[in-house]
Amino acid sequence: MPKVIVPVKEEILRSVERRRASGAVSDASQHLAELIDLGFEHRLGQLYQEFEAGEISLEYFADELGLGLRDLYAALEKRGWPTSNIPTQATIRQ
Repeated sequence: MPKVIVPVKEEILRSVERRRASGAVSDASQHLAELIDLGFEHRLGQLYQEFEAGEISLEYFADELGLGLRDLYAALEKRGWPTSNIPTQATIRQ
């Protein structure tokens, strides 16, 4: 797994340290990695709703996440989400 260095807000670091001190979390770096994953999933969902509604393009979607188009396609397919926002005949009839 590649490692990435990202700036983290001071209040998030303090929160992680408090959780570690209380015994709720043993590995601060693992906890931060989970927070980053949750943030990515949240942003992915937000942007997907905009894409699905036809408000943004796939290229814009990928750029906003810092991904290439292939990586975005892979992320969407991994979740079973359609990679096209063009209505099919089945959705038009509904």
